[in-house]
Amino acid sequence: MRTAGMSHDEIAVEFARRYQLRPRAAYRVAHGWTQTQAANHINAHAARAGLDPHGAATMTGPRLSELENWPLPNNRRRPTPQILALLAEVYGTGIHNLIDLDDREHLTPADSLLISKTTKTKRVRPEELPKPRDAAQVEIVGKGIGTSTPAMISVADVTASLSGGFDRQAELLDVGLRLQYFAGPSTQTPFLDYVDGFIEDCVASYETRGPALLMPLVVRQRKGVQTLVEGWQLPRDRIRLLRAAGQLSGLAGYMAVNLGDFPLARAYCVEAFTLAVAVEDSDLAAWVRGTESLCAYYAGDYRLALERAREGQTHAAGGPQAIRLAVNGEARALGQLGDRGGVREAVGRAFDLAEDTELPEGMSPCISFGAYSLARIAANAATAHVGTGDTALVQSYAQTASSMPGADRSRWSDVLITLDVATALTAGADPDPEHSAALGVEALTRAGAAPIESIRQRGQELARRTAPWRTLPAVAELAEVSQALPHSAPR
Repeated sequence: MRTAGMSHDEIAVEFARRYQLRPRAAYRVAHGWTQTQAANHINAHAARAGLDPHGAATMTGPRLSELENWPLPNNRRRPTPQILALLAEVYGTGIHNLIDLDDREHLTPADSLLISKTTKTKRVRPEELPKPRDAAQVEIVGKGIGTSTPAMISVADVTASLSGGFDRQAELLDVGLRLQYFAGPSTQTPFLDYVDGFIEDCVASYETRGPALLMPLVVRQRKGVQTLVEGWQLPRDRIRLLRAAGQLSGLAGYMAVNLGDFPLARAYCVEAFTLAVAVEDSDLAAWVRGTESLCAYYAGDYRLALERAREGQTHAAGGPQAIRLAVNGEARALGQLGDRGGVREAVGRAFDLAEDTELPEGMSPCISFGAYSLARIAANAATAHVGTGDTALVQSYAQTASSMPGADRSRWSDVLITLDVATALTAGADPDPEHSAALGVEALTRAGAAPIESIRQRGQELARRTAPWRTLPAVAELAEVSQALPHSAPR
């Protein structure tokens, strides 16, 4: 967003609108800082300004979390005008931009007076931001194309655009509809190239935009492709078209898992697998079985998750998808079933397969049709060992995943890794529930108001594991934060 010319004020407003963040949290996230990183910047600035001459470093991640969430019930940390002024200096904004109506309704009269006398910094208002276009604004009318009134442009989506003015996936959908019109009864190469590009772009931007925004576009594109599937094409075109249809159905199934709608996910996966078999695409068939394993895992059916992962191995035949099936499917399911030896074998097999595979760098997209990167293999290994209570292995794999160059660009993975480490700290002979809960609060705060299903489930699992220490303030705060997580879709 910064490279697109947006200010931190504009980014903070967009994050607050899109992810329902409180203003202080929105400004921190706009700078790309975790709570611990922001606390370090705040302490450093206080020392430079002479506010903390002894370098006591009074700000911590958990304390900043309380300041960001105030005035939630039982929140003890009240942001005083002095603290707000310090935050405003560090975030490069005005003090009024860091408070909202909830804050103003709970401030003391003295604090309200002090704040009201400070100079206001002009800031773009949420209502001034153009609204993102809904996919439903584009519709097929017969064999032609009809559109509703021109859509307004989302400022945030400028950063995801090739030309700086459109919602990328929605605009790609428009292009596809126009190309589909010209394809006629016989699919032409330009349309097939377009569909491949649309799929690649959805995979690459998935963790930035999320399933709630992308799934409607993917489903709409899938329906558009179906109109051609039901027509006639040259044999070489038809294979490409059916493969693309299978990938789109697979993406929709994966996104439905992340939205917590497991019946819908299973339906899309059945369709995707049927198409993969029809075109004899063993890699796609293996990928679909991996997604079905993921669905069963988050639905709580670990034996089915294991079965789907092992069945997928027969299609993968030692190829790139075998890595995902071993560490994401088998190992994690075995961990929940308490098979420590099985977990270690499956994890080891994934790393062995990786040695003979060309892997992507950084943290590969979770929804990718390609091979897992080393960072994602390690992150999944950490999750698998959480189930068996091997705290040292969880921490080791989590460190490996986080230290890979480029791994920090995946916000969801960073949150999930933190939750895994926090959960591991509740196990063993010497648990650390206070540190565990503090990590959990920080991670869930970073996840935003509507986290994906995996984050929601792991956050609530951490809250259950720390419940025996509910008298600790951090544990009590974690319980509140986890209870506020939205429920998943009906099963």
